[in-house]
Amino acid sequence: MPSSVSRTIFLSAALALTLSCQAQDFSGVSELVKRRIPSLHRHIVFKPLPKAAEETFILSTRNGNLVIQANTVSAASTAVNHYLNHVCHASISHSADNLPSTVKVVPLKRPIRVSTPFRYRYALNYCTYSYSYAFYQWEDFERELDWLSLNGINLMLAPLGTEIVWQQTLRSLGFSDASIARFIPGPAYTAWWLMGNLEGWGGPMSQPMIEKRHRLQVRILERMRQLGIEPVLQGFPGIVPSFFKDRFPDAPVVPQGLWGAFQRPYILLPGNETFNRVADLYYRNIKKYYGSDIRFLGGDLFHEGGNAQGVDLAATASLVQRRMLAHFPQARWVLQGWNDNPPPSLLAGLDKRHVLLINLSGEIATSWEKSQEFGRTPWIWGSVNHFGGKTDMGGQLPVLVNEPHRAFRNSKNHVMKGIGILPEGILTNPIVYDFALKTAWNDHAPDLDPMLRQYVLYRYGRWDDRLYKAWLLLSRSVFGEFEFKGEGTFESIFCARPSTNVTSVSTWGPKRMQYDPALLEQALTLFRQAADHLAASATYRYDLVDLTRQVMANHGRTVYRQAMDAYRTKDTLRLAEASRRFVSLVLLQDSLLATDRHFLLGNWLKAAQAYGDNEADRRLSLENARTQITYWGPDDPTTRVHDYANKEWSGLLRDFYAPRWTAFFDGLNRQLRGRETPETDFFAMERAWAKADNAYPTEPQGDCLKMVDRAMAAVGLPRVF
Repeated sequence: MPSSVSRTIFLSAALALTLSCQAQDFSGVSELVKRRIPSLHRHIVFKPLPKAAEETFILSTRNGNLVIQANTVSAASTAVNHYLNHVCHASISHSADNLPSTVKVVPLKRPIRVSTPFRYRYALNYCTYSYSYAFYQWEDFERELDWLSLNGINLMLAPLGTEIVWQQTLRSLGFSDASIARFIPGPAYTAWWLMGNLEGWGGPMSQPMIEKRHRLQVRILERMRQLGIEPVLQGFPGIVPSFFKDRFPDAPVVPQGLWGAFQRPYILLPGNETFNRVADLYYRNIKKYYGSDIRFLGGDLFHEGGNAQGVDLAATASLVQRRMLAHFPQARWVLQGWNDNPPPSLLAGLDKRHVLLINLSGEIATSWEKSQEFGRTPWIWGSVNHFGGKTDMGGQLPVLVNEPHRAFRNSKNHVMKGIGILPEGILTNPIVYDFALKTAWNDHAPDLDPMLRQYVLYRYGRWDDRLYKAWLLLSRSVFGEFEFKGEGTFESIFCARPSTNVTSVSTWGPKRMQYDPALLEQALTLFRQAADHLAASATYRYDLVDLTRQVMANHGRTVYRQAMDAYRTKDTLRLAEASRRFVSLVLLQDSLLATDRHFLLGNWLKAAQAYGDNEADRRLSLENARTQITYWGPDDPTTRVHDYANKEWSGLLRDFYAPRWTAFFDGLNRQLRGRETPETDFFAMERAWAKADNAYPTEPQGDCLKMVDRAMAAVGLPRVF
């Protein structure tokens, strides 16, 4: 018979277990199912599991219902997606859904139990909010949050609405609204403002827009709480307007120079009354507008350069952190590990219990290994994969599914805390984010081949051996591990500002092809053969068009080299023919992409116009949208950021990229014929297009399969049926 003491312990443990189970509220996940998979809503029963060291879910079926047991809200939502993918063979993605109107409960022979060893599954890059979400309305964010939740995200960067915090802070400090308008940028550029790279560009943001973004953030944060996703709001690391000394001439500010051709904000050093006053006002406004229960705050010092000369980084970081903790005692300062940021000396000054470092570029370099896990700082293995929100295919799947597990195995005292996706743009390459997040729900590195087999089933809803073979080829090429690792994959030459020696499209893009393009052509042939069974599938059509687009873009490099060889050898006939073929490829690419709504310029511009609630805001948003995807900024012909956010979109290829190449080739042909040839002012062409306001189609046009066949013929691939 147990003693009274042991009985008391037993009853206390049972009570604690009961309370922990009762604490789980799965209503947010239930509402998610109602929104996205309504036919399943009345057939899912959620039950709590006891708290455990690892997040876990168990799937079973009983009496025609799906029973989901989970010990966290995030695990419950992940369970829904697991069942949808692996049992129902259906899927939701940014690039088309494979989701029948009625999803039925498929009985399970035995329960499925899945756990994750990773405490955090983190999402988003500051840049995602500008390249993908710049003009998102609530309906867009609602779907995005559902997708993130289904894929297991439980920690997410959420800096939208920081504008009103800064506005009210600066007003309290005595700055005029005109001055504040010089600081806050337009909606397509807030990412680089928050990171301390620029100020004001693309603005001024109007009061209605500032308030709209605040209202959106309030709804986002409430929905995140319902879905078990913790937000990372923007903290105050000391970034202040470059004109801060106009009102505070004695403030210890450090000018940060230029980021490219942009004026950076300054850094206000801590440990003085001025810093404390600004920080206190800022954090009080965070609490006023977004609540006092925030546990994660972002914001970097000296991101991507800047001037830290003479600054005691350890002492500075320590003081910044202390002020943060004075307002949010449980908070963790979330820092970006990118290039040489943050330096070891900065990390050395921090209380590591209140830090979480996001290693952005795990697929590019093993910086965690070289730095002894960032000086034993709690960290998350993350991957950027794509830069600028470009439309190029790519992502190193073997690295994404294996490397986080290798890092976790080798982490000392498990200072590594999780896995993250940090794309600059998230609207392409669905397999990348799918696999990067699924690997978190494995206790060891999963084998890529079974993942690909499963992906074919839930991406397209049925098995097709040709698509499986195609994905094997892709996983060994454009989605394989690259020998040359850089910023994303090889970009489309169609989007390059023309010259006689184009290597990369954007200044920092890869200079060499990282894979064998012939493997993509083989994959395309297999994909096209599968049309006999899958032509009606939206996911199949998207992938077919995207793969054809990439094959066309790669082939464009060959035709470009032929044109440049002809120019160097002064062969006028060959140059005329090669340049004609090149421009015709650009226009054919435009027509191909017109068949799929995901590749329409018109939808990006339509979203921008709809973002403004008055005519002035509509004009500003539209100009933001057109500028970002072309010359980016500032209004300086020497800008190196031009074409960084290049897009192969129908409408943009025809009216922006094709005219640049036509002007370029016309100039070369005139040169070889001995005619006077003034240098083409590409910047003037780009800026003129960005300032225009003509509309573009928002609905697909043309026959997808016919255009794919034309494209395949243009690159020399034979008919396959």
